[in-house]
Amino acid sequence: MNKKIENGANNFNDQKNESDYIKGQYSLFEEDFDRDELCFDIFFKEGPFGIMLLDRYFQIGRLNQKLEKMLEYKPKEMLGRQVFEFLAGEDALSLKSVLQNGQALKTPLLVSLRFIKDKNKVLITDTYVRKYKTKIGDEQYCLLIFDKEFSPNGQLLELKQEIYHTIIATQEQERQNIGSLLHDSTAQLLYAIRLNLQHQTLKSGEKDWMLPMKEMLNEAIFQIRNISMDLVPSVLNDFGLKAAIGSMSERITIPDFQVIPLVQEKCEELSEEMKLAIYRIVQELLNNCMKHAVATRIRVKVTMKDDWVNVEVGDNGKGFKKEVKECMEEGSGLRNIQNRINFYNGSIKIKTQNTGTTVLVTLQVI
Repeated sequence: MNKKIENGANNFNDQKNESDYIKGQYSLFEEDFDRDELCFDIFFKEGPFGIMLLDRYFQIGRLNQKLEKMLEYKPKEMLGRQVFEFLAGEDALSLKSVLQNGQALKTPLLVSLRFIKDKNKVLITDTYVRKYKTKIGDEQYCLLIFDKEFSPNGQLLELKQEIYHTIIATQEQERQNIGSLLHDSTAQLLYAIRLNLQHQTLKSGEKDWMLPMKEMLNEAIFQIRNISMDLVPSVLNDFGLKAAIGSMSERITIPDFQVIPLVQEKCEELSEEMKLAIYRIVQELLNNCMKHAVATRIRVKVTMKDDWVNVEVGDNGKGFKKEVKECMEEGSGLRNIQNRINFYNGSIKIKTQNTGTTVLVTLQVI
C-alpha cells in the first residue's frame, strides 16, 4: 500500500490510449513521480485489486479489467456515471460521507461496500479509498477493490486494523457533530418556541389551539433529547457501561416491550474505547430487534472472561432463518457494527428458533 498508483490522463474523464498518458502527472502515495507509471501499470493491469478512478465529482473516469470482471459490466456502462449508482442502499451514503470527509482520507481508508453487479447481483467487497491531488491541483479519488475471497498478507492485515480504527473514529466524530447540532441549534429553537407560547398564554389566556401545539412541542423536544443522547452517550463517560446500557434500555422500554440488561461489573475495567464499541453494538442490535423481531421481551447480557468480551442480545420474537452473510448483503444493521467487530478481532453468530433470536458478538480485549 506504500506504492503509488497513477492515472496520468490529461483529461480524467476522457478515455485515451496508454501512449497518451503523461508520465508522473498523477501520484497517490509518494512524491517520487518517476516510479508512478511503472507502479500504475503493475497495479492496474496485473494486481489483485479491481481499480476505479473517480474525478472530483465522484464520476467514474477509469477502471481496470479486473473490476470489469468482478462487476460484470462493460466500461461504457460505467464510465462518466457516479460511483454511487453502483452501490447498494446505505453503502452509497456511507461512501459519499467518506469521500467528502477530507480528514478521513489522509491515509488509505478501508470500507466494506456492496457493489451492484450486472443483473442486480450483489458483490460484497473490502475497498481501500484514497483521495489525492494531481500535479495541477485537481482532487481525485482511487478505489482499490477486492472481494471477500481475497486473502491479504500480514502487512495488509495490520493496516486493516489501523483503518478500522479510523473508520470508527470518523463515525463517532460525525455522531458528535450531529448530536451537538441537535442540542445547540434545533433543541434551542424548540425551547424558544415553547417559551413564546407560554408568554402568549400568560398574556391573553390559553386558547383551544394552544394545548395540542404544546403537546407536539414537548414531544419534539423529548425525541430530540433522546436522539442526542443516543448519538453522544454522556452517561457512558460519566457513569460507566452498566449505567449507559441501563439508561438506553429504560428509554425504549414500554409496557408491551421490555428490555432487561445485565452487564458484568468486570466490564467497567475495559478501556473507554472498547466500552463505547460495546455500547454501539448493543444499540444497533436493539434497533434491529425493534424493527424486525416483533418481540415483547429482549435480554441484553454483557460479560467478560479472560481476554474476551461476550455481548448477547436475545428476543422472543418471530425468529428468522437467514445466515449472517445474507443479513450483511441485505444491508441490515448488522453491517453497521462489522467494523467494530473486525477491529477487536471478533465474530458474530446468530442463533434462531421459531420463537426468538439470539445474536452473540465476541470481542477480543486489546
